[in-house]
Amino acid sequence: MMSKRMVPRTLLTLCLISSTLSSIIMVKDSSGGRPTLPDSCLRTCAGSTGAGLRRGWAVRHRSTMEVTVDMSECGFVDTPVVTTSLAGNGFHDFLQGTSAPWEITKTGFRLVVENSGIFNPSLNRVHYYKWHVNWIAVGYVCEV
Repeated sequence: MMSKRMVPRTLLTLCLISSTLSSIIMVKDSSGGRPTLPDSCLRTCAGSTGAGLRRGWAVRHRSTMEVTVDMSECGFVDTPVVTTSLAGNGFHDFLQGTSAPWEITKTGFRLVVENSGIFNPSLNRVHYYKWHVNWIAVGYVCEV
């Protein structure tokens, strides 16, 4: 059994370990250079377009679709580093471009997916197979 004195020390230790493990550092910024802003200004922001929601998706032509992702609520002051994946309940793994965001800005990006020879993507397939973009962005939220 733990004494009452041990509980606060244990909790403090766990909090310190937790805050240390969750630290974020930027070793290269989105331009490939050394960051000029302090790590204390970094934020991780993540989101999803929502399973099967057609909002934001558009057909570019017969074999290509794109989705525009809004990250404006993240509050980035410069272009963040963005990682994407396309999830769903089927056939999303046959598409190309699912982890290659385009035109990344501090407020959003586009993801363009293309037919890999199996079938053409469509708004109906977005809905039926519950396709959605999951994303994680790391960027700066303050300027020094």
